Amino acid sequence: MKILVADVPQMDARYTAALEGWEIAFVRTMSEAREALAAARHELVAIGVYFDDSQMFDLVRVLRAQRAHREVPIICVRGRPGFTTVSGRTIALSVQALGADEFVDLLDSEDCAANAALRAAVERLLKD
Repeated sequence: MKILVADVPQMDARYTAALEGWEIAFVRTMSEAREALAAARHELVAIGVYFDDSQMFDLVRVLRAQRAHREVPIICVRGRPGFTTVSGRTIALSVQALGADEFVDLLDSEDCAANAALRAAVERLLKD
């Protein structure tokens, strides 16, 4: 199964560890994400809060606007501290309103617990 990950390079190790066994394609920009989505089918898309200068919400909108990707599960992820002071609950409500399936906030978890939470969310969505 292919998973598209749209996030910053600093998160690659976390995704690689948490999603071991799945084929992962990493993209860094909106343009790369559009190209990857056009080139291949992905069973799930994970989008980081800081993807391409914080364009996570924009990519969710793009995915939900395109018929071919409307049903693809989307997980939004906050895995690194950054400039935002927005609460995880606010981000979760926002991504849900835009049509994403889940928000995983990894900031307050140790690496092993955070990786397990991310993997569990992916497994849950791919099982449906």
